[in-house]
Amino acid sequence: MHYLARSLRGGFLINLFALLVANLFSAEPVLSKNQRFEYHDDIQALARSLPDSFHHDEKLVSILTALTAGYPEALQGLEISSDQRLVVCLTGQKFIYDDGLTKTFEERLDHPDIKDMFYQTYPLANPTDRLPKDFDPGRYRIEALFMALYGESESAVAKNCVAVEFCGHSVKFNARCGAADALRAVSGDLTTLLAHKPELRAYVNKLAGTFNWRKIAGTERLSEHSFGTAIDLNVEKAAYWRWQSPTQMETFSRKNWPTEIIENFERHGFIWGGKWWHFDTMHFEYRPEIIAYAKSAPARIPETQTAHP
Repeated sequence: MHYLARSLRGGFLINLFALLVANLFSAEPVLSKNQRFEYHDDIQALARSLPDSFHHDEKLVSILTALTAGYPEALQGLEISSDQRLVVCLTGQKFIYDDGLTKTFEERLDHPDIKDMFYQTYPLANPTDRLPKDFDPGRYRIEALFMALYGESESAVAKNCVAVEFCGHSVKFNARCGAADALRAVSGDLTTLLAHKPELRAYVNKLAGTFNWRKIAGTERLSEHSFGTAIDLNVEKAAYWRWQSPTQMETFSRKNWPTEIIENFERHGFIWGGKWWHFDTMHFEYRPEIIAYAKSAPARIPETQTAHP
């Protein structure tokens, strides 16, 4: 009886040892942790610290510089993932810099990476005339990034919004990342402008809204209004691409919109929806990273534009 017990126990240990050995050799290799590169207020040094294989990207330094200019507290560092993709660490979250995919216009809208956000350079030149098809700089937005910056839900954004006096109106705007302060600065400049050019007051005597948690018409993407970082001016003075016939898209000119109003907004980090092929001329949104990138990599309206007589 004791012999049988010892035999069973010995057989159990042998089988257990064999099982452990089998698992050791059949198990999948353990993936190494991401390689981390911390940001210490020097974008050039951060980029140089990356392996040589990442040094060929000519836009990397400009993009990181624009992000830090627009959101000074956001960038924490870079990582190289186990599959050798570059990851940008912003506001405690991680975003793929370049997913390596070839995308259509709609795919870039729906699934942008960090590099896609800067795929087209916003033109600072004014006035703007006609634009080539699908030239929409600034419309490629990573929704999760803006949630991290401004609030991940309607209630969270609402708590971050403050009242801003804008050209005689009280509006709600997000206080984070300097957005509300930027809108106040725009209001100050416009007030001075309207005192000298009262005929422009019609553009701001009515407003079409600021904070409004909603999806962009015809899409599943959140509007920038959802984050309390966009303002629509007087709809009666506006043109919107969905209101126009398709034949008008190619010939639509933005020259009838006051350059002074556009430049006041751009001066304080806002982009204008009129500089999109899918135009929305009442719309301005706070995108300091897009303006910062445009200043570092200035671009004229693409050459495919047709001059307006």
